[in-house]
Amino acid sequence: MAVPMSRAAIKEWVRAVPLFSTLRADELDLLASSARSLTVRKNARVFEEGAAADCCFVLTSGRARVVISGASDGEIVLGFLKPPALVGELALFDRSTRSASLVATENCHFIRIPAASFDRLRKNAEFEDRIASHVVSTLRDANDQVRGISTTSTIARVAWCLGRLARQEGQRDGTSIVIPRKKHQELAEMIGCSRETVSRKLEALKRKKCLSWNKETMRLDIEGLQRYVRVELRGPGGGSDHS
Repeated sequence: MAVPMSRAAIKEWVRAVPLFSTLRADELDLLASSARSLTVRKNARVFEEGAAADCCFVLTSGRARVVISGASDGEIVLGFLKPPALVGELALFDRSTRSASLVATENCHFIRIPAASFDRLRKNAEFEDRIASHVVSTLRDANDQVRGISTTSTIARVAWCLGRLARQEGQRDGTSIVIPRKKHQELAEMIGCSRETVSRKLEALKRKKCLSWNKETMRLDIEGLQRYVRVELRGPGGGSDHS
């Protein structure tokens, strides 16, 4: 369902996206004139893995998750998005199909940018260089996630997930890093295991004073977390925890 958004507001949101932050005024006008507003209800799917790509989106409110198909009709969460996130742009680079699905975790509002407008921006050599850097960064992040979820130790997978969230959303507070508190189910979906397993591993990390939380935040002792995981992996049966 489309809702009104002024051209000035669209330009401000687009400029907040790192990939678009250095666009000229005329290029911002191009995007704003062709972009459309879109609201999506909680749990609705914005696009599907394997579908043709004809646009990209800028998330301006709400939260969404990027998922891929997993075993036994399940899904693995590649990441959670918050404003001002750009999503769906990778498939526009070579007109491939969507490599993942996008699902609204909450009621969301997006700016929809058509492929034709995105293509016109690529005539700008500086923008094309930024795309190259953007793709490399995205691939590195994807490789990091593959390593994280393919490790055989569940405790290491949970620790990796927390570390990734710390890099993405964390704020340093002394020797700790504070992140918004995550639901155990969200963490489980990010590493491909059960919510119950995540709960057990978080409690274990809490007992070791590597992690604490309240109603709103989680506080990570990164050095302690890393030390504990290294000991866990070296110890008897280390690396064989499949629970």
